[in-house]
Parts: sequence; structure tokens; C-alpha cells
Amino acid sequence: MNEWLWSYDSYATENEGQREALCTLGNGYVATRGALPECDADGIHYPGTYLAGVFNRLSTEVAGRTVVNESLVNAP
Repeated sequence: MNEWLWSYDSYATENEGQREALCTLGNGYVATRGALPECDADGIHYPGTYLAGVFNRLSTEVAGRTVVNESLVNAP
């Protein structure tokens, strides 16, 4: 039997965003970002829960054209 082991042996602030994204767990309907439980949203960490199909739609005017952007919403 082959066992999988995924571990990090150091802490680097500049890599935390990437680690949280790589450790996100989801099933296609809901996903939880892989932040440490003791982390708050700040300049380094961004814990959150996201739901499929729940977006924040905003229109922005860029160079005289209206551009519509949809961003995932961090669910409560």
C-alpha cells in the first residue's frame, strides 16, 4: 500500500496564500479554504467558505466600456 503524505516543514509568510489555496477542500457545491483554524482574515491569511453559484456581480467602466465582473462571495 502506498501512503500519501503531504506536509510543510517550514513557515514562510509570502507562501501562505498559495498554501491556503492548495489546501482548499471542496466538493463542487461548497469549499472551505485551507487556512489554519486560528487565522483571521488579514494581509496574509484569507480563511473562508464558498458556495457554488453565489457571486457578487459588479460593473466597472474601463476605457469607456462597461465591464462586468463576478467574484466568489465568502459565505458566513
